[in-house]
Amino acid sequence: MAERAEYKRTLFDRHGPAAWDYIRAWAYGAMVFGLVVAAFTLRVGFKWWTIPVGLAAGAATGTLGLFMAQTVGNTWRHIAVDGSSTPYTEQYSQQQALVMQGKLDEALVSFELVIKEKPESIDARVRAAELYSRDKGNHRRAAELFREAQRIPSIAQGQDVYIAHRLVDLFTGPLNEPGRALVELRRLIERYPGSAAADRARDALATLKARHFADADGHLSS
Repeated sequence: MAERAEYKRTLFDRHGPAAWDYIRAWAYGAMVFGLVVAAFTLRVGFKWWTIPVGLAAGAATGTLGLFMAQTVGNTWRHIAVDGSSTPYTEQYSQQQALVMQGKLDEALVSFELVIKEKPESIDARVRAAELYSRDKGNHRRAAELFREAQRIPSIAQGQDVYIAHRLVDLFTGPLNEPGRALVELRRLIERYPGSAAADRARDALATLKARHFADADGHLSS
């Protein structure tokens, strides 16, 4: 069996959100170089010294851009450590590449390894759950992963609300367990009282009861 090629880390894997700043810095440097050379050429005709002048201007712009990118990267690391804002979310470039190539089984195996190695990873579980449900039809495993993510103490409110709604979708849809959907909606109401999420959960709860738990006389069953 041929040995699998080692995954090569991308710029985004190494620098996270600051990667776009590095790309922009290089692009600005190249753009300034071209503009300087073009301007001097139009003004005085092409001269040998327009090339080094353009390079110097482009390098100066690129250096300034890289300095700003580094500042952004340092700020991101500070935020990720002290928790003062939403930390950078791992992009899982390797798994995304496998999905794009149609290698869903390999992508899921890779996600399962990440989940095993990083038991605190919420995003890996959510991404894997979506793949299981959407592309493999394994809704039971998807629900298990969503539930695991719910129990991770570091879960943010937005993540929790999203996962609860995805579980409701699964329980009222392919898994056909509306009773468990009721539990999810009640949990949202109890956990985030007074929030917009709780208001929507109350509306969904009433609709779900009317649809699945009304008896023949039109009364709600217990």
